[in-house]
Amino acid sequence: MHYKPETIKKYLAIALHALALAKNDPRTRVHITKGNKKIGHTWNVSLLPIVTCGNCKECKKYCYDIKSCMMYANVIECRAENTAMMQADMRRYFEDIAAFIDSRRSNRFFRWHVAGDIVNARYFDYMVKIAKYRPGWTFWTYTKRYDIVNAYASKHMIPRNLHIMFSKWEGVRMDNPHNFPEFRVRMEGMSEEGFKGLWKCPGNCDICKAAHRGCVASETSYVDEH
Repeated sequence: MHYKPETIKKYLAIALHALALAKNDPRTRVHITKGNKKIGHTWNVSLLPIVTCGNCKECKKYCYDIKSCMMYANVIECRAENTAMMQADMRRYFEDIAAFIDSRRSNRFFRWHVAGDIVNARYFDYMVKIAKYRPGWTFWTYTKRYDIVNAYASKHMIPRNLHIMFSKWEGVRMDNPHNFPEFRVRMEGMSEEGFKGLWKCPGNCDICKAAHRGCVASETSYVDEH
């Protein structure tokens, strides 16, 4: 789906208003959800799309989460509260996520950012530490903040249980000196030729978790535009 500029502006106005309300609400907390039809039974945390995405000039007009934020008040409220807490107290934001993870005894899969992206180097450092000290969990994320991940990988090891998918998008330069697996989108009208041999996203993370394929196994994959 291709959004017109006025639709994106409308979304941003709604998002920033929700963020302002969340910043002034003492009840603001981290929201971790158990998934949906697309990602299956997977614990996940999200931020406001576009607002927290540092490299989305080319893809924002296709962002699937804009529709959810504009259609469902509870979705944008959760995204806004998470973003407000992260901005106000990043340490507490991650401590709350870590405490939630440590309270789970089953379904040890966690996806960072159904919406949003790695915010900065400090944010990514927290993500790495959470994975490092929880080897029994599988974590994964999709990112266009190649710069942040590459800078970290140049100096440090990334835990094997943190699967980072470099989200490849037409028109976006992607430097990948460490050969991170890619997640590609086959846009409408694109030939399948360039995607042969790649794992095709089945549209439900539970399938990949059971098969140990795709993103949860650091395997370059693709999905059709949706």
